[in-house]
Amino acid sequence: MRSIRVFALAAVACLLVAGTLQAQTATGSVKWMGVNGARGSYNNSGSGSATWNVYTSPYRAAFQIPSNPAPGLLPPAGTSSFGPTWDIYCIDFNHYANTGTNAVFFTNLGDAQTHSGWLGTYTRSSSLQTYLAAAYLVEQIRAHPSDAGILNGAVWQIMSGQPNYWWNGTSWASVSGAASYALTTGWQSVEARHWAVVTDGGRDANGSPVLGNTQEYLTRAVVNSPEPVTLLLLSSGLVLMLMAAGAIRRPTV
Repeated sequence: MRSIRVFALAAVACLLVAGTLQAQTATGSVKWMGVNGARGSYNNSGSGSATWNVYTSPYRAAFQIPSNPAPGLLPPAGTSSFGPTWDIYCIDFNHYANTGTNAVFFTNLGDAQTHSGWLGTYTRSSSLQTYLAAAYLVEQIRAHPSDAGILNGAVWQIMSGQPNYWWNGTSWASVSGAASYALTTGWQSVEARHWAVVTDGGRDANGSPVLGNTQEYLTRAVVNSPEPVTLLLLSSGLVLMLMAAGAIRRPTV
């Protein structure tokens, strides 16, 4: 009877550990390093007026995640210092990117699929489909960097509602076709757990999330096999079961 009781306690402990790890987002900082993309011109009219001249993705940044519930599901980072420089992709046309360090929330899109309330609380949008559509376009930017102009314009249209046109060097090209395909078809091919949203923000005096006034990004997440939560669950279970076995063998007095 005692062995069954110890084994049950070990199993419950493992589930509690895993549940705790899965039920939180990571907070930390991003150090915005600069631009790795090209300069492009955009507007909403397809004419030469009211033109926005901005840099396209990728940008470069380093991450700091002091407390990380699932390191394999988020960008690479040091435990107490900034990690390596990494590609990030701007998905927020309405906010500026400022070189320097900002407090941010890291939200893995795979985790967001199973935890309602994360999107829209720790991120600017509450729509998983739009983030997956943006991630699809970012995958195309990674594969075809020469098309970053129209592809990043499509990302911004999906997430921010503008711009509508991109200057391709000879004429104004609509970004709506690429945006429409990503929203209707492309997003379905994206594996959500491979992407993390990096949203500028912090917490108020009560510990509630407060989004900031600089950009939001997508970045590739590092996905280990097995995932850290699974590995911790298995290893914790093994340790506790060995402890239980030791308790069974010990004679009682």
